[in-house]
Amino acid sequence: MGEVEGWTKRLEPAVLIWEPNDHDYEPPSYDPDKAKYTPEEELARMCTQVNQSDGFDIDFSSFRCVFNYHQANFDCSEFVEETNGDYLKSLSQKSLEDYNEKEGTKYEFVKVVKANFHASFAGAIFLITFEVIDPYDNLIKSFQARVCRHFQDDFTEFVFCRPKPNQGMEYIYIYLQESGQETKIGVGAKRSENQDISLNRIEFAYGSCSYGLINLLYELLNLLYELLCSSLF
Repeated sequence: MGEVEGWTKRLEPAVLIWEPNDHDYEPPSYDPDKAKYTPEEELARMCTQVNQSDGFDIDFSSFRCVFNYHQANFDCSEFVEETNGDYLKSLSQKSLEDYNEKEGTKYEFVKVVKANFHASFAGAIFLITFEVIDPYDNLIKSFQARVCRHFQDDFTEFVFCRPKPNQGMEYIYIYLQESGQETKIGVGAKRSENQDISLNRIEFAYGSCSYGLINLLYELLNLLYELLCSSLF
């Protein structure tokens, strides 16, 4: 396992498998108005899209060539007896459940938006984009999950789940000092009833949508007011 340890976390390079003139070529679904590049140019474009998005955002309609990255068809049943759509939904829900438990948040699953996949060492890697509701502001936000299904041992590894990066949405995490220890909670998480609690710091990450700065400041002031009241009374 030495040379392959951690392979589920590595970004798989884009590989060209079939060109339009190849004997075994089966044309994928593409847009003739967009797919106007040579195989070499398509490979370069595929590499760029894979590297820039970690494999989550690929415009398959602009490729005539077939690569190792594929777009999942929700209506097919390639991996389990249920449809791909049902399978990807269950993977997304479990990924979000693990994320909420780890981060102390209460994001609610909405739907799977899209998913890409590729075969890798002893398994298949799924790159799923799905939507959640943030109970803090009741807005829809985009999340991403990387999941590996190991064929040989027949088990599923949930590699990571995260808010979709670089989309301009503030995701807020609040660090509280509670009984001498720092506790991290996500916005929307259940607050502790412990009275020995104070605000340490606030951390911002970035994800999918945007909301007004005034609303953000209003909610933060409400939180600070509650913390102040709890410390005084």
